Amino acid sequence: MLPDKALASVPLFSTLNEDQLDFIAAKLKRQKYNEREIIVKRHDPGDALFILISGKVKVTYREDEGETIIAVLQAGDFFGDLSLLDGVGRSADVVALELTEALILSADDFTRSLTAMPEIAVALLKELAGRLRRSTGWIRSLSSQDVYGRIAEQLLYLADTHGEEVDNGKRINLRLTQHDIAGLVGASRESVNKAMGFYKAKGYISIDTSFHITIRDRVALEKRRQ
Repeated sequence: MLPDKALASVPLFSTLNEDQLDFIAAKLKRQKYNEREIIVKRHDPGDALFILISGKVKVTYREDEGETIIAVLQAGDFFGDLSLLDGVGRSADVVALELTEALILSADDFTRSLTAMPEIAVALLKELAGRLRRSTGWIRSLSSQDVYGRIAEQLLYLADTHGEEVDNGKRINLRLTQHDIAGLVGASRESVNKAMGFYKAKGYISIDTSFHITIRDRVALEKRRQ
């Protein structure tokens, strides 16, 4: 059973009292996933909610012509809720980016929890509203920005959500190849290579041998995304 303190740190359950947390904790199962392991596949039945307690995953839509990365999630985030709400199969693949541990709540227990604890439903609605706002913003970016602007937008967002302060910059704690960035911004690898080379030459970013990007000139990137 997960300690209440740890469970309460998950935004979806942060407003629950001790008894409610005990109720949820008793229903959860732990599961570990290795780097690059597929956690759920697109079109699979939506039979559980996944809550991340460590590691990172990417939500991705893969087709023969390429990959679109919809989101990168970390501890405290959750996925699988849409399929539980509408009864339709999974809308995307979810793949572990590193060693990851998740808590799994079955569809039946999810429904019982929502009925017994409306606080969870409210938290879920807030999360869905946030996703919709981010999607709306990204649609605007796709229609109004070139590849350089979209890359700047994504790098700044990832630095804010997955970054840590280092000397002379902010390091994104994700391994991001040019293929990954192309999937994030909806562009070809050739276009990404050109834009990233430009940003490196200008000193806006640096990239180490493990494909970790550090933002060196945030102001310049903010101007480029406008």
